[in-house]
Amino acid sequence: MTSMTPSTSPNSANTGNRNALLSIEQIVKTYRKPNGDQFVVLNGIDMTIGQQEYVSIIGHSGCGKSTLMRIVAGLEKPTSGLVTLEGKAIRKPGAERMMVFQGYALLPWLTVRENIRMAVDEVFKTMSRADKIAIVNEHINMVKLSAAADKYPHELSGGMKQRVGVARALATRPKMLLLD
Repeated sequence: MTSMTPSTSPNSANTGNRNALLSIEQIVKTYRKPNGDQFVVLNGIDMTIGQQEYVSIIGHSGCGKSTLMRIVAGLEKPTSGLVTLEGKAIRKPGAERMMVFQGYALLPWLTVRENIRMAVDEVFKTMSRADKIAIVNEHINMVKLSAAADKYPHELSGGMKQRVGVARALATRPKMLLLD
């Protein structure tokens, strides 16, 4: 396994852009090996992502792509460095950054509709029931799962499960969507 190191591409370098949506500054992530040594996964990652910008991070398996996304999502803390969204430090998960995981991450006892509704209920606590239902239905239709809306995850194909995850993430209307 090798670690992910900063790109030399001018588009990925941290330019200090004041209009940045996301700023990643000198992110380092290490893990302790069983023998006590440190394994460096991310080493000095700098990146600025602007509003309306789409970015793909590519690399071989195990190079740190998912680790970086989990740090941006607030699910994992960097060993050192800083990640900010609109100038505010990311220290924990938040609805403004939704992640669609490699594994489907669906609750097996909930239907497609209920898996999406759970996220909508959590993010839009004061919204009317009718408005929540409308958001859920809009996103079920968006990912072409109307016919499967009342099915459980075990009744879906892998691609359908992934679309539920996308619909659930988008239904919360995040500022940033992270696709692992």
